[in-house]
Amino acid sequence: MDLVRLTPEDAPRFLALRSAMFGAEAMNFRGAAADDAALGEAFWRERLARDHVYAVIRDGEWLAVGGLSRLAGVKLDHKGLVWGMYALPATRGSGAAARILDTLEEAARTIGLRQLQLTLMADNARARRVYERHGYELYAIEPESVRREDGSYVDEALMWKRL
Repeated sequence: MDLVRLTPEDAPRFLALRSAMFGAEAMNFRGAAADDAALGEAFWRERLARDHVYAVIRDGEWLAVGGLSRLAGVKLDHKGLVWGMYALPATRGSGAAARILDTLEEAARTIGLRQLQLTLMADNARARRVYERHGYELYAIEPESVRREDGSYVDEALMWKRL
């Protein structure tokens, strides 16, 4: 498995993977394909240029992705947000997600971040275990944070890690 940092030129393939992710597992994510489409490809090109976004690739197939953004502002720029973590179902348990998390943490240290934050659907136990194995701790649950397509609401878990 190879690990690559994505560039703006990767935006179409990145968006295709996110669309497949939302289509297959919409219940596990706060975002939606419609949100990505509304933002447009130019937004994602800019984000891939600015943020640290990585993919694990094997034989040309993207197996997992994840990103890191630095929070803006003089009072918040010591924090980073881990976002967009996804591993194809057949890839889970292979270490691909762990490799991305390790790389994001290394990038965070390199740019001087002090802590990382992330969110996930509170009922996504598998993802929570992955993050806990990497030292992330639950610090809050936001009740009814995300409205699902079926009209139900789900809590969102907020986790953090000191670097």
